Formats: sequence, structure tokens, C-alpha cells
Amino acid sequence: MVDALLFDMDGVLIDSEDYLAQAAVAFFESRKVKVKEEDFLPYVGAGENKYIGEVAKKYHLEIDIEEAKLETYALYKECIGDKEKPLSGVIQILESAQKANIPMAVVTSADRAKMEISLEAIGLDHSLFDVIISGEDVVKKKPHPDIYLLAAQALGVEPSKCVVFEDAPHGVSSAKAAQMSCIALTTGFSEQELLTHGADAIIHTLADIEAFTSKQEFEHILLRLFAKEVAKQVHSFAYAPYSHFQVGSAIVSKKTKKIYKGVNVENSSYGATICAERSALLSGVSSEKEFVIEMVVVISDDDPPAVPCALCLQVLSEFSDDDTVVYLYNLKDTMLKYRFRELLPHPFTFVR
Repeated sequence: MVDALLFDMDGVLIDSEDYLAQAAVAFFESRKVKVKEEDFLPYVGAGENKYIGEVAKKYHLEIDIEEAKLETYALYKECIGDKEKPLSGVIQILESAQKANIPMAVVTSADRAKMEISLEAIGLDHSLFDVIISGEDVVKKKPHPDIYLLAAQALGVEPSKCVVFEDAPHGVSSAKAAQMSCIALTTGFSEQELLTHGADAIIHTLADIEAFTSKQEFEHILLRLFAKEVAKQVHSFAYAPYSHFQVGSAIVSKKTKKIYKGVNVENSSYGATICAERSALLSGVSSEKEFVIEMVVVISDDDPPAVPCALCLQVLSEFSDDDTVVYLYNLKDTMLKYRFRELLPHPFTFVR
């Protein structure tokens, strides 16, 4: 399922966007043109040709783009100095991927000169990555898929088996156009913007990816993030006019890794109500023969997150085993984790 991890640089490995914006503003000031940092936002992640060039067009300033970039990079190097460290969780995920023997690449639309400044500023050596791709390696930069497809080719892996970490809409669009899974970080853009462009899951920083030592462990983390996003997206669809307590659920098949979703559906005859967990389970059971649950993800409005009711636990027990994990979330992203037997150690079993 996962053969490589591909990292965008700015906003994923390093918090550099403010420094680049300051440098770009200073460049335009050197040309007696007053611009705003917000002018550059539409071009974040698309490479400096657009980042600088499109703003120059907006203000009707004729520039030599190569000269402009060199001046801006020099200003950027002055701005960033040694003020930054790798963003939260960067070192942990790089070390985990190395232990799990998962190849890694940096894939940035930035020119190599800017990439070198950024990696040096946070002390990340090139040897940490199997492949490094810059915007100069392709003609069409993000949001086109070319740069991510080139990275996959250089690593010798199928695009569909690559997981991309991105923070900008252009980058998310690029990864999805390359048919790759994409986890988006909310370091620069809103969750909704990133989801609109196709992100499969949302995290705040790479620290949200816990340490792992094998590819199997990472794939489990990935499935949880994807299932969580599915449960979160359907949460608002819950039909709960009586309790006003909405629940979204996602159940992952152990056999196929497919994610089945469900919501609670209430009824004026209270006993006819279907909980979200059973709603998702019924979808899975009706789609796969000999259905077994790998994990259950539940999102509720409660704080702490709500535990499945006893009736749901009993029903789920028929399709769970000792490895089944239950993840409980609320809308504040609080998470509780249980093994199924912790929640229902003695399910009722029919003995013939």
C-alpha cells in the first residue's frame, strides 16, 4: 500500500512562507513598488516564477525573472538566517521512515537555490532523502502532477503507492492529479480549502503522525487518518432530531482495507434508532463475505469522546478479533484508543 513518502518543503518541513513573503516584498520595494504579503498567497506552492512573476504583472512591473529570483533568494537567506528549526514532528517521521525502510523524497516547486537555503537553515542533510526534486526539474510545476510523477519515477515506485505530505492547495491538487494519497497540513491554509482540493486526510503538523518502526505500522496510522476523515465528513449527515447528538463512524475491513461509513439515524420509535457504528458495519457486511473489522473510528460531539453503546459493542463483537482497535474522537480532535476487548471483555456468545 505504501512504498514511499514524498514531502513538500515549505510549510511541511520548514515554516518559511513568512520569510519568503518578507523577502519578496523587500525585492519589490527595491524597485520602488509597494506590494502586500497577501498578494503572494494565490501562488504559494507554485514556484517562484509564478510567486514573483505574477505579482510583478499585477503591478505592471517589468522584471528579469531569473535576476529577480536571485535577489529575492539573497534577501530570503538574510531573513531566515538561523532562526528556524524543522517543523514539529519532522525529525520523528524521518527517523521512523528510515527504521521502517520506507524511501523518502523532498518534492518542492521552489528552485534548487531556495531549497538549499531552506534545508541548510533547519539542518536537514540531503542524505536523509533518497531523492530531491526541485521546481527546476520540471516544466510544469504544481498544481500539475509532473513533479510528483518524476519523484515516483526517480524512486522506482508506483505513484498509487506514494503518500504525499502537503500544505498548499496547489500541492494537494498536484499530488491527487498524480493519483497519490495526500495528507495535508494546516500550517498555511484552512482545513476546508485543503479538502476542497482533494486532501485525503488533515493533520496539524507531522507530530500528529506517531512514531513507527515498520511499514505495517505506518499503513495502520494512515488508515486511521483516512477513516477519521471519512467519519468526520459524514458526521453532519446524522439524523438526530430527538437527541441532537450526532455521530459519524468509519469501519475498516481487515481483508480489503476498504472504509465503510455510517451515521446515527434516529426514529420517533426510539428502539428503531440505528447507531452510527452499526450503520457502517451493515454497509461492510453487505459488501464483503466473511467480514472482519480491522478498526472502528467514531466521531461524536462529546468531550471526552463518546464510547459506543453496549448494543453496538455486542453487534460489533461478532465481527471483531483481538487485534481490532477502536479510535474515539470528538470535534476538538481529542482521541481515545482502545482494544475492542477493553470495551467489551465478555460479549454474549450463542452456544449451540
